[in-house]
Amino acid sequence: MDNVSWEEITSTREQLRDQYWDYWLSENVFSYQWWIMIAVNAGCILLWRFYVDRSRLFEVLTAGFLVVVITTVLDTLLIQYVVTSYPISPTPLSPSFFVSTYVVLPVLYMWIYQRYSTWKQYLPVLLAASFVSAYIGEGLLRILHIYEYIHWKAFYSVLVFTAIGVTVKLTMMGWRAFEKY
Repeated sequence: MDNVSWEEITSTREQLRDQYWDYWLSENVFSYQWWIMIAVNAGCILLWRFYVDRSRLFEVLTAGFLVVVITTVLDTLLIQYVVTSYPISPTPLSPSFFVSTYVVLPVLYMWIYQRYSTWKQYLPVLLAASFVSAYIGEGLLRILHIYEYIHWKAFYSVLVFTAIGVTVKLTMMGWRAFEKY
């Protein structure tokens, strides 16, 4: 393998940035997929606003923020290592945070978290949501060419979505227990 300089890596990144910007302007913005993503994100925000338990707003938002942090890191890693990609994005950012990372998944996890307080209730709903998100949600995103598996399978997403939900629940339980001391 040839030695590559940091300057060459920086130059390649600049070229990729410029190519991505051109691609986004010509293939993404105002496409039918772009409008679908805008509508889904707006719908999720409206649903969240309507259904959020305002008496637990800080707690529920904290759970949602945890989801954003976890999914942002995972999306960044998966895209960086060319495991998945977002051919269509509502913004010229990569990873495409507003497809699911910043709105849809946090709203879903916040709703599950606030609605199902015991593990007995929480786990079956989380598992069902993980399967639906992976096989139906991501399946639709793939059909619409919004999301792409490169070296990934829906079953991996089920595992990741479930692990995110369990991590959020355990973290929130730990913080609540710590708060009491």
